[in-house]
Amino acid sequence: MNEPRTLGPWLRRFLAEHIVTERNLARNTQLSYADTFVLLIPFLSARARKPDERLAVDDLTSRRVLEFLDHLEDDRGCSVQTRNLRLSAIRAFARFVASRDPVRLEWSAGIRAITVKKAAPLPIGWLTKAEMKALLDVPDRRTPRGRVEHALLLFLHNSGARVSEATALTVRDLDFGGRGDRHALATLHGKGGKRRQCPLWPRTAAMLAELVKGRSADDAVFLSRHRRPYTRFGVYRLVERCAARVPELEGRKVTPHVVRHSSACHLLQSGNDINTIRAWLGHVSLDTTNVYAEIDLEMKARAMALCDAAEPGPDRPWKEDAGLMAFLKAL
Repeated sequence: MNEPRTLGPWLRRFLAEHIVTERNLARNTQLSYADTFVLLIPFLSARARKPDERLAVDDLTSRRVLEFLDHLEDDRGCSVQTRNLRLSAIRAFARFVASRDPVRLEWSAGIRAITVKKAAPLPIGWLTKAEMKALLDVPDRRTPRGRVEHALLLFLHNSGARVSEATALTVRDLDFGGRGDRHALATLHGKGGKRRQCPLWPRTAAMLAELVKGRSADDAVFLSRHRRPYTRFGVYRLVERCAARVPELEGRKVTPHVVRHSSACHLLQSGNDINTIRAWLGHVSLDTTNVYAEIDLEMKARAMALCDAAEPGPDRPWKEDAGLMAFLKAL
């Protein structure tokens, strides 16, 4: 069977069939890969001097991929992390094409040989408990809109949920307990189709129960003022708008992910072990969660105090401890 030489059919198969049907990757991964090619195709079209629909697979050379990556950093002002994310999508596409058309193995190897660029780890921002309380106090809970906004911020702090997990939350995912000593729970749908349950604080459960009263099981929990489910962009705007009204947060970039980091740090400060926090946040690897132990300066200070707790003993020279060698030889 002759495989198509043009780029379009390959991209359609890669994004619509391979990513979704064969790999069963998350919808967000599909959208991220699509965003990469939304940027790459016009760039490639200009370099090859061809319209989009006439671009061939061979027009996507390793040299042009490198030029595209430089364009992202130099012209669009993207970070190294974004550059590497776009490269991973292109490399996955090249791997897919080579797996279907062995003639393209050498072409694929040239693109896959492009290495990711080393990037300094981004500093993790988080809010203290006082700053988090100030952020939660911004929405006016006397109004219906303010109650929704406060409930959404409180849920993000309580659960440490990702934005996609909060926007995908439906009434069916909430279990308010009510039998014996059972805690209220929220079922979160995380990356790669993974699910986890997160306990809800009594005040979070009470606010969510009031919020979803009379709704059907498939309705989204968090609805905007237009009675439509919150989008990722809407949650980002809400957090940024509320943070802008907190004087202590002036000049700081506060995002929903900063709230997620804050939730993890507060769990750590409350004495929870790292593995519990890993399960709470839905991390696959414990290494991902260990970063929170590094950024909590208060815990570091306590550890230093414990190391320095003993009173210094008398400054005796080694030679004065005459019985030490005899003790060691007698063991």
